[in-house]
Amino acid sequence: MSLVAVEHLTKHFAVRGPLLSRSRAAVRAVDDVSFEIERGATFALVGESGCGKTTLTRLMLGLETPTSGSIRFDGRDLATMNRRDWKGYRRQAQAVFQDPHSSLNPRLRIATILGEPIRAHGLLSGAALERRIAELLDIVGLPAGAARLYPHEFSGGQRQRIAIARALALQPAFMVLDEPVSALDVSIRAQILNLLADIQERFGLTYLVIAHDLALVEHFSDHVAVMYLGNLVETGPTAEVFARPRHPYTQALLAAVPRPDPAHRVAARLIQGEIASALAPPSGCKFHPRCPQVMPVCQTQTPLLRATGAQQRVACHLPQSET
Repeated sequence: MSLVAVEHLTKHFAVRGPLLSRSRAAVRAVDDVSFEIERGATFALVGESGCGKTTLTRLMLGLETPTSGSIRFDGRDLATMNRRDWKGYRRQAQAVFQDPHSSLNPRLRIATILGEPIRAHGLLSGAALERRIAELLDIVGLPAGAARLYPHEFSGGQRQRIAIARALALQPAFMVLDEPVSALDVSIRAQILNLLADIQERFGLTYLVIAHDLALVEHFSDHVAVMYLGNLVETGPTAEVFARPRHPYTQALLAAVPRPDPAHRVAARLIQGEIASALAPPSGCKFHPRCPQVMPVCQTQTPLLRATGAQQRVACHLPQSET
């Protein structure tokens, strides 16, 4: 059973036209996106910068309001929630951000940073709160004495552990991990990923991972969705998508991943040009101006996500036996 279900989600941002003009345009940041995340699974969202990943996660965290479509959490539509329900949802959905240096307030001690969400929800106070803070630090592998220190007294990896502890403070069911290791040294990335995997197994968490590192996605996620200019172009189990990518964009992304095997050979699938503007996206398939296998139909008709295997779906006009 899915914990999170996104259905036909769309977010357009209105922008003004030229000076002294009354015309308005819209940035199509997220355009008719649908997917589900199973309980206890890790769902990865990948794509180039500017494709809409951050906007999508802001919608799921309630930081933006959808233009249309719905987000359902544990069967409840976020759009129908009252103020009390929203407070409960914010307990259940937490986030770990990309940069551990800017996501922690440098003026606050770690005890205050970890205790703030607990106090805001009126859960614990006094000695019980102190014990909970010590427990959170222990979960992420830090000593209880760290509670007395400030963020600048920790390394980048330790700060990310503190950010993870803060996300766990309210005992959530769902966590958004926005590039959780990209700002860290290579030597400690595996430690943080192993910590996140252990926490997921221990507490039964559901993860949504935003990432550019496809090697990380292959290792860490159960299901992957590839996003291009506001649309999903391919989704499926990670092992299936990585073994048999169907969309030309997915094929090009995976062909660019370096492999430590000198015998590994991948046919070059070069992508020409730059990603189009979300203010004026191309007609038909949004990827067609850059696609090495473009056909006339791609320029006029928008492909829909359709099943190509047991669970894999692809938005492409190419016969799937040829991709």
